[in-house]
Amino acid sequence: TLDARFPTSGATDYIGYSINGTSEWSGLARTAVGATGWKPATLGTTGVPSRKAIAALLTSPAATAAGTVSHFAVFSASTGGTQRTDWQAFAEAKPLGVGDKVTHAIDAIGISLD
Repeated sequence: TLDARFPTSGATDYIGYSINGTSEWSGLARTAVGATGWKPATLGTTGVPSRKAIAALLTSPAATAAGTVSHFAVFSASTGGTQRTDWQAFAEAKPLGVGDKVTHAIDAIGISLD
């Protein structure tokens, strides 16, 4: 299911950011996952959900306002589009100043089936 919804090639997904975990923050534009940005899903086992993660280092555009980014969600377009996941908390909130960028390591952004 994860591989069908978030393909390993031809993906057009974007990471959106939130400072409150309930709505998208306008101070940081969405980050493109890229056509080959998702790894194949891992198969879940008892107590461990199946998981899909980013396959490449991702860097956001520069922030246009100061704020602390605490959550992310996956969207279907760079603006507008459909929110494809619920808001998920980062392991650590990221304070940003104007011009700062967020970098996501391989595997840092993931989606799981619980």
